[in-house]
Formats: sequence, C-alpha cells, structure tokens
Amino acid sequence: MDFDVLTLLNWRDALILIVALLTVYVLVALLRMRRLRHEKVAAAISAQSAVAAYTAASEPEPEPGLAPRAEPDFPWNEPPPEIPGQQAIDRLKRELAQLRGEVAKLRAELEETREEFRRELSQNRTTHGISPVYSDAMQMAMQGHDAQTISEHCSVARAEAELVVALVRSR
Repeated sequence: MDFDVLTLLNWRDALILIVALLTVYVLVALLRMRRLRHEKVAAAISAQSAVAAYTAASEPEPEPGLAPRAEPDFPWNEPPPEIPGQQAIDRLKRELAQLRGEVAKLRAELEETREEFRRELSQNRTTHGISPVYSDAMQMAMQGHDAQTISEHCSVARAEAELVVALVRSR
C-alpha cells in the first residue's frame, strides 16, 4: 500500500495547511525577536555596569594634600583669530550683491523693452498692408477710439471709419 499524502489532500486542505505553517513560522519569529530584545536590554545593563567599573578603576586616587588639577584652557574656548583678508571678502560680497541687483533691474528693463517691441511689431503687421491714408485710422481704432472721432480726425467718411473699427474688432 503506497500512500501518497498529496493525493489525499485537495486544494482547500493544502491551503489550510500552508496557512497553519505560516502562522507557526510567524509565532516562532516573534518569540525569537522578543528573546533578542530581552538579551539586548540585559547586555546594555551589563555594559553600563562594566563602563562604570572601568571608569572607577581608571581614575587615580587623589594624593592627600594635593588640590585637584584644574582643567587647562583650550584654544577652542577662545574666539577664533581674525581671518586675513576678511574685510576684502566682505567688500567683494557687498559688491557682488549690488551687481546682482543691477543685473536683475537690467533684465526687467530688457523684458519691458521686448514686450513694447512686440506690441509695436504686432501693430505694424496689422497696418502693413493698409493704405497710408487709413493707417492713422487703423491705429486710432486699435487704441479704442470710436468711428465718429476717427472720421473727424482722419478726414474720412463716417462709413469708412466704421469699416476700419469693424476690421480692428474682427482681428
């Protein structure tokens, strides 16, 4: 009689067996971690007592009649010496900050000039194909003037001024 354990188990039983084995494994791991934590605390306590014992043994007994030795003044207790050339460094830092400010101003002015140039270029493009007679009328219409004002200023008929205004609005 040859019994094969795997042939007797269906998939549900195999899954239950795997879950049970994993549970046992997790419990064993948790118990080991707990034991390690307790060993770590005990080792820390013993290390502290060992350090205390070593410190007590390494400190020499003060000789009778001698005063305890005073701690010497070390250089790190004093302010650092003046760095040679520190004034030049500070002056250069101030100049650098001033130059950076001036560059920022110049960049802002350049950007304003670019925007102004782009506006003028777009206005010139819109009035480029227009007769010189109507260029003033187109510019006034772009500035938002009404047809009556344009016809009076440019000496064109009111209907022509209305056409110019309509053309600008459609763009």
